[in-house]
Amino acid sequence: MKLRDAITAGIAHLARNKLRAGLSILGIFIGIASVLCMIAIGDGAKLIIAQDIEKLGGTNQVQFWTRTSIWKHRRFVRRTTERYTLEDARAIEAECPNVLFVLPKHEGYETFVTSRDGRQARPLLEGVTADYAIGMHWDLHTGRFLSEGDIEDAKQVCVLGAETATELFGDASPLGQEVKIRYHWRQAPVRLRVVGVMKTKGRSLNIWYCLDDAICVPLTTYQQRIAGTRYVEDLVVFFEKGTDIDGIIDSVKHVLRKRHRGKDDFIGLWIPKRTTKQLDHIERVIKITLGSIAGFSLFVSGIGIMNICLVSVGEKTREIGLRKSVGAKQIHIFYQFLTESICLCLCGGVLGIAGGWGAAQGMARLAVRIVQIVPEWPVVLSLPWILTSVIFSVFMGISFGVYPAMQAARLSPIDALRTEN
Repeated sequence: MKLRDAITAGIAHLARNKLRAGLSILGIFIGIASVLCMIAIGDGAKLIIAQDIEKLGGTNQVQFWTRTSIWKHRRFVRRTTERYTLEDARAIEAECPNVLFVLPKHEGYETFVTSRDGRQARPLLEGVTADYAIGMHWDLHTGRFLSEGDIEDAKQVCVLGAETATELFGDASPLGQEVKIRYHWRQAPVRLRVVGVMKTKGRSLNIWYCLDDAICVPLTTYQQRIAGTRYVEDLVVFFEKGTDIDGIIDSVKHVLRKRHRGKDDFIGLWIPKRTTKQLDHIERVIKITLGSIAGFSLFVSGIGIMNICLVSVGEKTREIGLRKSVGAKQIHIFYQFLTESICLCLCGGVLGIAGGWGAAQGMARLAVRIVQIVPEWPVVLSLPWILTSVIFSVFMGISFGVYPAMQAARLSPIDALRTEN
């Protein structure tokens, strides 16, 4: 008896007992499908967050926001008095190594904007510098962005986001048109000339923040003509890839302390790269937890498959004796029954991959309806996880099929032929 014939005999036995084989692989199918579904949905969520951070400038940045008050143990302690300035941004660019550029900016919500023909919008007001479009990876649709001359001279110009341009001017070209802007409803309007319109950026996961609904004005114009302030609310520091974040933060804080009488209690931080690392850590914990649960279910399923293989050995005892009597070796009988176990687990693994993909697609569609600010939830099922599932299935088949196969291979031909099934 050839080895190929032994393997063929094992597969043929499974084909004759389809119902029993199907019930045997059900546990493997559920375990593999549940793990892959969780991984596909989780990796899709990571992709959504990564794309959202890219909309806001990418991970190679640190945002320094203004801490206006100090709290300890949820109790108010005191207010801070120091604020960022435009000169702080220039000093950071000049003195901090590995810093590409700094974006000082103001943000104002629910600003009143009116076009000449009376159309109104309440966009996000951004007081920014000339590097803002580069830092935010935001492309122009038509016209130009703010220039250094606009900043230095505090010119009354603006650049519109795609949605804001549509609200104010419809299908007409906004270039060269005039808009009136009021930071507060009691404030006298400030006239601005539109010099550019940006391409559609897409909505952020933060429902209150969307650059498509923005209007950008020179930072100095914002300070002098609109808000009447001298300070800057936020400093966004962009640095080179591969640079140590802690080193960047320490060098920026050193410059700010030097320029603000040694004070740093007004400095708040948001680090996108650490946010993604925290998400990675949370995802690993979830994967370990759910993977352990799925591993236990797979272990129970493996025991069931071992039991089925032992039953199969008992059913085919006389057949084993007959094959040994006509020259079959122990290794041939061993591979015949080991093949049954491997095929059961491998079929469960392959079907589990397909089931996990299908379940992930269904959950992704459900997630889009629940989280309505996400237009599409990607399902990410990488090739390494698919290969891992296949290899693990084969490993399960070998682990739980060795003992029944050894029991069959060790049967004596005489004792096997005497057995009545």
